[in-house]
Amino acid sequence: CTDFQTANFLRGSKLKVQFLLFTHSSPSCGELILAEDDIKNSSFNRSLETKIIIHGFRALGTKPSWIEELVHAILHTNQVNVIAVDWVYGSTAAYPSAVENVTQLALAISLLISKLLALGVSGTSIHIIGVSLGAHVGGLVGHFHGGQLGRITGI
Repeated sequence: CTDFQTANFLRGSKLKVQFLLFTHSSPSCGELILAEDDIKNSSFNRSLETKIIIHGFRALGTKPSWIEELVHAILHTNQVNVIAVDWVYGSTAAYPSAVENVTQLALAISLLISKLLALGVSGTSIHIIGVSLGAHVGGLVGHFHGGQLGRITGI
């Protein structure tokens, strides 16, 4: 299992993004996916809908306490892929520093989505769920994909 990173505002706010895949068969164990080969060799199921969860600003550099509960709730009600975006490093320290990382983060998520689309995933099967500053990121990702993604929920 791979868990969220822990950051410290004294170490800077450089963006380090991790994508953690959770599935119905493994709802408590995040599987790190980095590159196209990792996706192909992972538990990712191309035929299922994909939910991408993006957290917001993390003043103290800790994992969002609500992530695990949301992942479990989604997987309890639906047979889907859930990808949690861990950008704790880029979302920690001063809020303006986190805001400066929004575009770069949206580009990283867009690249992941482009890789999923290249594997045959339907754009309409992708649902982005962004919380707080993560909602802004989700909107930007949708813009980068020309409004062709299935759904974006900003919380």
